[in-house]
Amino acid sequence: MAAKKTAKKAASAKVESNVAEQPKVQTPAPAAPANDATQLTIADLQTLAQAIDIASRRGAYGAAEMGDVGVVYKKLAGFLQLIAEQQKAAEGGE
Repeated sequence: MAAKKTAKKAASAKVESNVAEQPKVQTPAPAAPANDATQLTIADLQTLAQAIDIASRRGAYGAAEMGDVGVVYKKLAGFLQLIAEQQKAAEGGE
């Protein structure tokens, strides 16, 4: 039992050291007020997509989880691409 706790602590320390070594990702400022936790913005979704990408590159997901994570990431990336195209069309149409 003590070996499991030691292994978990070692794994946790390894993850924390990897996090400290990686550069921080620049993300746009949120469009909604910071105190309104019910608002989800496009910038929030972009940050989430970046977090999924970074976590997958760092090996945060197990092999059995990668398929589910990939499906969600592809849906999110497709949605963000659609929004970007709509915004571009709206800017060009005005």
